[in-house]
Amino acid sequence: MKILVAEYAVGSRDKRRAALLQEGRAMLTTLKRSFERTGNEVVFPVGESDFEAAVERLSRDSDAGLVIAPDDMLLPLTELIESNTINLGCPSECVRICVDKLTTTEILGRAGIPVPRILSYADGEHVIKPRYGCGAEGVFIRNDASGEPPGEGFIITEYIKGESLSSSLIVGSSGILPLTVNKQFIRRDNDGKLFYTGGRVPHYVDSAIRKKILNISRQVVTALGGTAAGYIGIDFVCREGDGTPYVVDVNPRPTTSIIGIARVLNYELADLILRAKFGSLPCESDINAGGCFIFNI
Repeated sequence: MKILVAEYAVGSRDKRRAALLQEGRAMLTTLKRSFERTGNEVVFPVGESDFEAAVERLSRDSDAGLVIAPDDMLLPLTELIESNTINLGCPSECVRICVDKLTTTEILGRAGIPVPRILSYADGEHVIKPRYGCGAEGVFIRNDASGEPPGEGFIITEYIKGESLSSSLIVGSSGILPLTVNKQFIRRDNDGKLFYTGGRVPHYVDSAIRKKILNISRQVVTALGGTAAGYIGIDFVCREGDGTPYVVDVNPRPTTSIIGIARVLNYELADLILRAKFGSLPCESDINAGGCFIFNI
């Protein structure tokens, strides 16, 4: 098969996303090598002045495609892929929900999944983040209501103090396959701004907490109404004290954790993505991670 990997940071000339270039290149390289090891040809745009036009052109000549892009670009690019070829990632219906952090939080909350409360005003320690954002981009922790209030396009949530983790899943018609639980390295500067700086894959946590994370991950997929498919990364904060996992973000696309997953998993990542779309996934008991991979961004 000829597979398009449309990675936005490498594929465009968008200087606003320059900070994402390093991890974007690493994700693109990881997927390219994995698809090639499974006997597929990979095409991808590089440094395009009109990224969407390049995706349009390449997707028309590809058997399948996969998008990696910031949340504000992910939906239109996914719809473009779907109009021209087979989408190996989450369908646009799922992307439309997940890129909106307010809508996602409300849906998960109604399903009984632990999520930070959405606040109508800043009171005590709280989090300010873009309603549409990528990773920790534009996320701040504030201790009080001082400073400028967030503008339109931002939401305020309660602050959950604890350990930042994530889960990586592959979702297909044959079921939900958890891959790994991962550690996220998050740095906080003096102004309260958060920066994602890398991770550890997998991250070995208490077995009871791991079980909770994976159970909640399955519940998240179910709460999305059957629209989720392909690779999904779910970000958690495990609350200090009791270890309760709170879902803070749902990423309907490959995440930076794939850099480590591709190195430690006993299955080829590309094979799992293709099996999710065209076949059946292996049993969870067949999935093993040999060793641990640490990466820094």
